[in-house]
Amino acid sequence: LGNYGSHKKYENLYQGVNSRLDELQAALLRVKLRNLDSETEHRRNVASAYLQGINNQNVVLPLTSSTSQKVYSNHAWHLFVVRTGRRDALNQHLENKCIKTLIHYPIPPHQQSAYAEWSSECYPVTERIHNEVLSLPMGPTLKQNDVEAVIKAVNSF
Repeated sequence: LGNYGSHKKYENLYQGVNSRLDELQAALLRVKLRNLDSETEHRRNVASAYLQGINNQNVVLPLTSSTSQKVYSNHAWHLFVVRTGRRDALNQHLENKCIKTLIHYPIPPHQQSAYAEWSSECYPVTERIHNEVLSLPMGPTLKQNDVEAVIKAVNSF
């Protein structure tokens, strides 16, 4: 139950919570908190570079409207998720250029065992989105040349 009710990554048998923090992790995170602001700022810079640099009509970026700028400036950018109707092809294209991507949460909630009461329901928008999302590299250790390589690779798709 402490890992969202998950017995296997992204598969939830039960409705759980996120309570995986033990004392050792808490001690390490207490030290890491000193770097949280600078790491968050770095993530924002990476996201800004992606938002400004990625220009591919086959790829939908997050927060593309001008009204989103206020939200964007406060966003921590844990993930940078794009959407495309050709996700597997984009994933392969990036992999061929040695760029690692992930598909976070590939199974829609209503198709999880934990929410079996909704499994017979049809949620076409949710299902479409779950087939389109792809997380680009994001993190506080990402170097500028890596960010530029991701932008170039996505644009060449």
